[in-house]
Amino acid sequence: MAQLISNHLPIRVFQTSTNTTELTQSFLEAAGQTFLFGTPVELNGSGNVIPWDGTTVANKILGIVENNAFNLATAGAGAPPSFGSVGFPGGAPTYGTVPNQPNAVNIPAGVTFVDGRDIVALATETTIFIGQTDASTGSTYAPTTALIGTQAGLTADGNGHWYVDLAKTTPGTNTVLIILGIYPNDFAPGSSTNGVNNAQVFFTFLPSAVQLFQ
Repeated sequence: MAQLISNHLPIRVFQTSTNTTELTQSFLEAAGQTFLFGTPVELNGSGNVIPWDGTTVANKILGIVENNAFNLATAGAGAPPSFGSVGFPGGAPTYGTVPNQPNAVNIPAGVTFVDGRDIVALATETTIFIGQTDASTGSTYAPTTALIGTQAGLTADGNGHWYVDLAKTTPGTNTVLIILGIYPNDFAPGSSTNGVNNAQVFFTFLPSAVQLFQ
């Protein structure tokens, strides 16, 4: 890809239009996933979280995942059973062995809690995300306020982070979001209309791009 930089800031929630906490929900993670925090995700045919395929724009994006994937051996490994506690091992990473307990592991204090599920900030119309801009064609890198109200797409860089792709501007073909504004700290010095190269922008997902779930 011809984007200007090779490693972009993760997409994340900035605020909501209702001044409340963003709507999140936990879903079982599919087996073998290695996606990063800030990845747009979808549910596969089994209802498990996988990265968005990057090309299907109709009813496909569930939201932005708020944790790194856990690379589970099986889908949802460790999820709580009915009326029970979180399944084994409950955290990651683990280390060593436990005397006289061959199936047990040690869990260091402060490690990431693992329960087989990913937390997803749902792509609702009230959740405003922030993401760094770039262009997969290598032609445009600095956003301006003229982009407010226009549509754009999302593309993954070579390091697994996703950016707002200013080269994807064809509604119904490669766009999934609408740009709402430029992050104030990313305006060029002395300008109120031009962002610096790879400035971050605020956006919401297009309703037509959002994956519905029961």
